[in-house]
Amino acid sequence: MSWNDNDGPWGPGDKDNNPWAKKPKRGSESNPNIEDLLKKGQDSFKKFFPKNEKGGGKTLWYIAGGIFFLWLLTGIYTVQQDEQAAILRFGKWVRTTDPGLNYHLPTPIETALIRNVTSIVVFTNSNANQIAPAGLSGEGALMLTGDENIVDVQFAVNWRIKDLGDFLFNVKSPDTTIRAAADSVVRAVIAQTPIAQVLSEGRSKINIQLREMLQKLVDDYRLGVEISQVELLKVTPPTAKVNDAYLDVQRAKADMERKRNEAEFYRNSIIPVARGRAKKIIQDSEGYAAGVKAGIDGETSRFQLVYDQFRTAPEVTRARLYIDTMEYILKDAQKIIVDGEKLQGVQPYLPLPEFKKIKQKTEETVQ
Repeated sequence: MSWNDNDGPWGPGDKDNNPWAKKPKRGSESNPNIEDLLKKGQDSFKKFFPKNEKGGGKTLWYIAGGIFFLWLLTGIYTVQQDEQAAILRFGKWVRTTDPGLNYHLPTPIETALIRNVTSIVVFTNSNANQIAPAGLSGEGALMLTGDENIVDVQFAVNWRIKDLGDFLFNVKSPDTTIRAAADSVVRAVIAQTPIAQVLSEGRSKINIQLREMLQKLVDDYRLGVEISQVELLKVTPPTAKVNDAYLDVQRAKADMERKRNEAEFYRNSIIPVARGRAKKIIQDSEGYAAGVKAGIDGETSRFQLVYDQFRTAPEVTRARLYIDTMEYILKDAQKIIVDGEKLQGVQPYLPLPEFKKIKQKTEETVQ
């Protein structure tokens, strides 16, 4: 029995069950025509729109326009009062915008980086992240002073963003750079300052110098920040024993300063009084000298007058001088008047000084 190669035992009509029948290659089934796939996709997409070809095209344009409009709205952004925004165009900084409602090209063409530029950032070189009001935790850094002593220095730096573009794009890590610059500046200043000034009276001048030097350094680096304050918080010797010794020295200096102030106060209170007394003594001496001179001049003039009178009438002048002299000698002497002709029995006398006293008492009583 013979049969055709295409027929087989099942006959010519049963090609599906005929294992000897030629079948299409599987490669043509797994790789369909691309044009057919695109056509099927278009047909499926058209099912969602009206059958009118003209109306379906308009709807597509409306949807595309709405999507484009929403995409344009993504460029609207708001910058708060204490903020600035850096605009990036394909990742490159192109400008900085101020507070308010602003617009940039839609994402991803342009993007906005918004940062606070008015808040003060505070950091210290200690292990603590914040400054405690009652004290500091952690340790500072050991530094060498100008007179070759070692001190443990803790300092704080206050800064804020001045130029957002420079701050974000000129330096990779601005916070780390500011910390390194501050540490470098503080070490440079401490290395030129004696330990006595660092520990006590020179602290305020050092703070001003540190701020100025650090601001100049960050400006040279173009960090875009403003240094508002650099302050030495705590400066102590590195060990407890040395610290006690330094504290004793500081207490002694404080006592010396107190004693010096007391001495200055005492001097200021004594010297004006002494100067006033000296001036009074000088004035009294000048007055006494003037009085003595005037008295001498008066006596000289009186003597000259008496001498002129003596030359004119010597006997009268001599008698007058005798009477005046006796009056001057006997004015305070107790006087007794004796009648020489009647010296019989009791000696009679007249106590004139007693009468004078009685007269004075009588006058005082009357008054």
